[in-house]
Amino acid sequence: MTDLVKDSIRRIIYESLVKVFPESYSIEDRSFEREIEVSRSKDPRFGDYATNIALILSKIHSLKPRELAERLLGCMPQDSNIVQEFEIAGPGFINFKMSFNFWIEALNSIHSRKKMYGSFEPIGKPRILIEFVSANPTGPLHVGHGRGAAVGDSLARLLRNRGYTVETEYYVNDAGNQMKILGMSLLLRYWELIGKSIDFPGDHYQGGYIVDMARELIGTPLGEQLETLPQKEALPLASNYASRKILEGIQEDLRVFGVSFDRYFSEKCLYAEDAVKIALDELRRRGKLEDREGAIWFKMAGGEDEKDRVLVRASGEPTYFAADIAYHKNKFDRGYENLVDIWGSDHHGYVPRVKAGMEALGYEPDQIRVMLVQFVNLIRDGKKISMSTRSGEFVTLRDVLDEVGTDAARFFFLTKRSDSHLDFDLDLAKRQSRDNPVYYVQYVHARIAGIFRIAKERNVDVDISGPDLSALDLPEEKEIMKRLGDFPDMLAEAADTMEPHRITFYLLELSELFHAYYHDNKVLTEDDRIRKTRLYLVEAVRQVIENGLTILGVTAPDRM
Repeated sequence: MTDLVKDSIRRIIYESLVKVFPESYSIEDRSFEREIEVSRSKDPRFGDYATNIALILSKIHSLKPRELAERLLGCMPQDSNIVQEFEIAGPGFINFKMSFNFWIEALNSIHSRKKMYGSFEPIGKPRILIEFVSANPTGPLHVGHGRGAAVGDSLARLLRNRGYTVETEYYVNDAGNQMKILGMSLLLRYWELIGKSIDFPGDHYQGGYIVDMARELIGTPLGEQLETLPQKEALPLASNYASRKILEGIQEDLRVFGVSFDRYFSEKCLYAEDAVKIALDELRRRGKLEDREGAIWFKMAGGEDEKDRVLVRASGEPTYFAADIAYHKNKFDRGYENLVDIWGSDHHGYVPRVKAGMEALGYEPDQIRVMLVQFVNLIRDGKKISMSTRSGEFVTLRDVLDEVGTDAARFFFLTKRSDSHLDFDLDLAKRQSRDNPVYYVQYVHARIAGIFRIAKERNVDVDISGPDLSALDLPEEKEIMKRLGDFPDMLAEAADTMEPHRITFYLLELSELFHAYYHDNKVLTEDDRIRKTRLYLVEAVRQVIENGLTILGVTAPDRM
């Protein structure tokens, strides 16, 4: 059987369509099969799954929905190992109650596939590049960057699990005016520390990390150069040093957070390789540029962003938009067929511009998917914490990791859709109770590991090979089996919609089922038959919890 329950049902429905309408559907061309909508039933009275196919196709085939549903039902294979019961409900929905043997096979699949349960064969194409975090190397990562890192890294894991070829990239904005401001900020703070009188501009970087970097330079060869060289020569040295040191700090924070990138791509490379000029020349050749007021403008073609945008200022300095066009062109030119950009929500206005720029160069804008990550509010003692760097409160990602740990941070960042605001309760993230979602899920894994550990200490037989699974006759046991069987479908849909937060929802629901079951039922019973089957069931729960947490980048501890 396929691990995807919904695919099994789609196959049954499609083969029924072929029999009822052989002139419209064929076994050779099954493309329509993938479009058949199958949903999980929330109310067990309506079976396990349902489809609205009869309602969708009734007009096409000039039949009333219920009449079409009846004809389809009459041709559906009566395989008791898959579907126990079909039923027509309401205006023409078809409900499916899966057989007990079907869920047994799903349970067996977990034990046979183990860590691979829920993963898929490699798809190969399309090659996907996910760019995320990409924080300017002008200061340490804050919690908003942390949320983007959790989303991007988990999405990459999820898509790889789905079988896609995925690479990840951090775009380092290490060119332009911001680097000059960063360098000047460091230079001024250094001069201040060695006793020079300075006037520090309000629009320069105010953080204490600038002072710390400046202090580290005292007595070093670079410090001597910053002290003696003319400002014009000292400034690029200060800029390069500051951006490099800050990027090293960012990389270390990401390492602690469990995030690694296949590549760090420097914006400077775009200029070193004339990529920006080449992109602009191509846009001009295509008639998409206009010289106006001494600057070079990109002519927007309407749509969401009708205002023309400057690509090169009158001073001759390219804008960030020009570099972004060149960067995205570079991504496509490297052979990636789908680009995923994960940006902060404050960049929402940039989405139509970048897509328009790529369309103007002849690329398909639909090949670019931009995911926006909303702001994070840190909560302590029930109150929102100021996110100002001047406040001295928890504003950096590293501060939060030191406070609550990597597991809690990653899980909390993924408890909501990325485009929804998130309240991150620091006190809750440290609490060891069922109220803390990551603790609640991890405790399932630890508790089950503990069951086997205690059994071995008591010399209780924990061999779970060849269990009599007919002993799993409790309603709550059957419900757990069904939820375990949902895991591959959930992962496939989370990958297809690029919504890794669905995994946290699933794990919390499965954990709730397990905790309730464990509270009411003894696993290590004296009855060998029942003990073996229950150990077989809870080991499957442990494995699925581990597999889900792994995709989230969260550990599955054996002890807590």
